Amino acid sequence: MSKIYFISGLGADWRMFQFLKLPEHLPQQQIHWIEPLSIDEPIQSYVLRLQEQITEPAPILMGLSFGGLIAIELSKILHPCTTIIISSLATRHDMPWYYRALGKTNMQRWLPFKLMKATHPLAPLFFGAHTQPERKLLKEVILQIDEKFLRWALCRLLDWEQNELIPDLIQIHGTSDMVLPCCPRPGMITIPNGEHLMVMHEADKISAILSKILEEQWIKVNT
Repeated sequence: MSKIYFISGLGADWRMFQFLKLPEHLPQQQIHWIEPLSIDEPIQSYVLRLQEQITEPAPILMGLSFGGLIAIELSKILHPCTTIIISSLATRHDMPWYYRALGKTNMQRWLPFKLMKATHPLAPLFFGAHTQPERKLLKEVILQIDEKFLRWALCRLLDWEQNELIPDLIQIHGTSDMVLPCCPRPGMITIPNGEHLMVMHEADKISAILSKILEEQWIKVNT
């Protein structure tokens, strides 16, 4: 029997998916972030340790933002039924050039942690958190994030070397995403005016799309 495994955004948890309304009869599980061994631990090494949480055969992987990169890396070793990424990158070529330019300064390594977290008042505008519950959740996530994990994740985001699309990838992206701007490609499901956290502010629309996809994949793998 298959199961849907959710992988949240950078340092976040299941709360990012709480606004979605998906079929309750489909088995679901949240993947919990684990501490990187060091800031330089390769992403391939990290996902090998993370995969211990995935016990069902033919899983359905769903990754949000940085969790999408992790889902893609997991798919290479687990061969899931399908991999779904939301507000994420399908390949390294989708990375904005200015992120790579900043990465060359190694800012993610030396910028004071307090300064990194002090940007939270601007985060709602950048990420697309519009209501009070959304803004509150985003602030909590930013203030609670672990320094070692944040620096590790930013390093892995900036040095990710995925050049080709993986097979059977389903990508859902908002056209107004300011964090990871939309790079349209054939087969991508685009959400007009969707922002980076559209799983919250466009929850009904995303839920309807995901429910249809998940039901189809569930039938395919369990019949």
